[in-house]
Amino acid sequence: MARKQDRYAESAQTQVMVNGHAIRLSGPKDRAEIQRSVEIIDRKLAAEDWHPYSSKEECLKRWSELKGVKAAVLRAKGLI
Repeated sequence: MARKQDRYAESAQTQVMVNGHAIRLSGPKDRAEIQRSVEIIDRKLAAEDWHPYSSKEECLKRWSELKGVKAAVLRAKGLI
């Protein structure tokens, strides 16, 4: 039983939940980067501020071309 709990604790430390979706952490700095990305995306959605892009669609299109954490957050939020 203890071994099973240890595996669960390990997996919980290697992923972050965003909108019910697990995003795997590939490095120690990923947790902070994911949190920053979530805050930026939430702020832009709430304020309808797409600067430096002219529209939400253009912004999401450009962001979806990115790899890594920001793309994973966009997928978890259902934006791409």
